[in-house]
Amino acid sequence: KRIRTMNGQHVSNAVGMDVEILTEGYWPKLNIPACNLPESINIAICDFRDFYLNKYNGRKLSWQTSTGSSEIKANYGSGAKTKRYDLTVSTYQMCILMLFNNKDTLTVKEIAQETNIPDAELKRHLISLSTARFRVLRKGSKGKGISGDDDTFTYNPGFTNSKRKVRIPMVSLRAKAASTTAAARSDYSSLPPDVEEERRHTVEAAAVRIMKARKQLTHNDLIAEVTRQLSTRCKPSPQFIKRRIEGLIEREYLERDEDDHTVYKYVA
Repeated sequence: KRIRTMNGQHVSNAVGMDVEILTEGYWPKLNIPACNLPESINIAICDFRDFYLNKYNGRKLSWQTSTGSSEIKANYGSGAKTKRYDLTVSTYQMCILMLFNNKDTLTVKEIAQETNIPDAELKRHLISLSTARFRVLRKGSKGKGISGDDDTFTYNPGFTNSKRKVRIPMVSLRAKAASTTAAARSDYSSLPPDVEEERRHTVEAAAVRIMKARKQLTHNDLIAEVTRQLSTRCKPSPQFIKRRIEGLIEREYLERDEDDHTVYKYVA
């Protein structure tokens, strides 16, 4: 296989999985349906679920497939020039890449049907996998966007990188819905103090969860991810999120990269 999760020849042994379990009070309410995970991941999930529910009778596990990250091994090139990379990607990106074990080229529609990833997130993750710097997939249409459901993505055997371990960054969603109001974009300074305090904690908790899962993100990517995860609960402005990030840095939950101050790192 060109792309597979971790090591091992048998599906049941192919995945190493770290699970973070939090009660609903620590998670924003995400009305996002679970995507279709690869068979090897589902087997690992079933194994973990059986172990966990046998230990904690009466509890219920709800998997948030829109969050999390994966490390997959990917082979690029052919013959003697084949090179293996360890790609650190989001859960959605992992689901997309695993499809290319079975087929070189897939349309956007086919990928959507196979993964059940929400349309906007699917396009965002596909574009992230086909940027000029990290072109692990080749996009059929020209330009930065996706032309439609018939646009194609193809496994790129010519992908190269100077590093063996490669983190694929997410592109930022610049387009805003036309219906977004000025009130939704505004800060929370006019809210009652108790409501403002609650939203501060909500934004900070979301930022910490994201960084704990992703370990390292650019400023724009973290802003976009916090906004996306909280979209069903509230709409914090980028300025508000930025101040909460600065607060987390001051309290040493996060730190800035020494070489690039636009990059944040999670402090374990």
